[in-house]
Amino acid sequence: MESEITMYSFQSNPHKQQPVKKTVLRQYRELVDAVKGTLLPSTPKEGWIRTVRKALDMSGAQLADRAGMTRNRVSVLERREADGDITLNQLKQLAEVLDCDFSYTLKPKKAVIDTMQDRALKLAEIEVKKASKNMFLEAQSVSKEKENILISELAEDIMRAGGRKLWGKNKEDKVF
Repeated sequence: MESEITMYSFQSNPHKQQPVKKTVLRQYRELVDAVKGTLLPSTPKEGWIRTVRKALDMSGAQLADRAGMTRNRVSVLERREADGDITLNQLKQLAEVLDCDFSYTLKPKKAVIDTMQDRALKLAEIEVKKASKNMFLEAQSVSKEKENILISELAEDIMRAGGRKLWGKNKEDKVF
């Protein structure tokens, strides 16, 4: 998948920046959501380097020679890949030598908007429960139904506020 985020600049008119920011955000979300439904192959137990090398009937020494490395270095990199301890640049280099395309993906578990709404609801629930606790102590508790309405309304406010409110630290300076 080849897609790019297009950035527009309206520096001569600063009032146009908000729509531009929204357009850029929408483009990022479309790009990320497009990956959500795709099937990605699982990594073989031995890792891709060793698996492709063996599929090509190429010895470790031959791969090392083609990559300008020692046989021992290739062996180490194959083990490190299997252990999840290899750099992207090392993988990219060996993929090139093995005549493979290299790609990596962060595949979202759900649509971006769903992740954001879940987060907003979680934050709203925490804030409303904190407030409810204080109100209970002051004998001003609200019903569960009203509490759910407050959570929903606060979640909408958090969604409208966007990134800083949605992903920032809470008052106790904790990231959750």
